[in-house]
Amino acid sequence: MREAVPNLADLADILSASDDYRVQRRLMPRSTITRPDGTPTRTAILIDVETTGLDLQNDEIIELAMISFTYSLDGRIFEVGQTFQHFQEPSRPISAEITRITGITNAMVAGQKIDIAEVAAFVSSAALVIAHNAGFDRRFAERLSDVFTTKPWACSMSEIDWAAEGFEGTKLHYLAAGAGFF
Repeated sequence: MREAVPNLADLADILSASDDYRVQRRLMPRSTITRPDGTPTRTAILIDVETTGLDLQNDEIIELAMISFTYSLDGRIFEVGQTFQHFQEPSRPISAEITRITGITNAMVAGQKIDIAEVAAFVSSAALVIAHNAGFDRRFAERLSDVFTTKPWACSMSEIDWAAEGFEGTKLHYLAAGAGFF
């Protein structure tokens, strides 16, 4: 006789209801966060830059990832928009340390190039650019394309009081895990 396969969502709900367990769930993309209510909105871009190292003069971008979203001035996020993700082959091989940190290998970037015109088109309508470590990402992004020099920037790592929000650290992996996602 074949046993019935348990419904994993039901099992997760049962475990979550207990004080003895926390359940992490895969973060699933959603296009609508809050239904539009006629409030005026603006577009922002979340950006993440991966590089061959920390030195702005000698290191290079190997991945640029961005996602657009609409928000209101009172801080509500309405919709998640388009994504942009491209690799770029650097002028010298990616070190083993950078591959360990980023997960990006030389094979992944081989022959790849970020189209600067495509970057400018993606970012042009944004009223704001946000990075989790804007002090780092902004320097490399502005070197890549002038479009980034024309935008105000915000930093989700330093401009949010994560301790007041109940978190002990600011690393994205930790924040996602603390919110119950992987």
